[in-house]
Amino acid sequence: NPGSLQRGSDRLIDLHGLHVSEAIHILKVELGSLRGMARASGERMQVMVCVGTGHHTKGSRTARLPIAVEQFLLDEGLHYTQPQPGLLRVAVY
Repeated sequence: NPGSLQRGSDRLIDLHGLHVSEAIHILKVELGSLRGMARASGERMQVMVCVGTGHHTKGSRTARLPIAVEQFLLDEGLHYTQPQPGLLRVAVY
């Protein structure tokens, strides 16, 4: 289920169900592409990133993917909000 979907002006990167390493790789590629588009157009873009809430995490009570994705966004200096559990809204410019 990896990849991105565009519905009108809403962009969605669905990382739900992926291993952390796979998800971070996809996120780097997708956000890199979106950053290029945002800079070329001179406009700020928003992308929704679906990370899930960890209900299917095996062997642990802690969801690893949301924590890893949020840390990646912080390390990249990207601002984000969480409009609902398991979904992040990221500003790209």
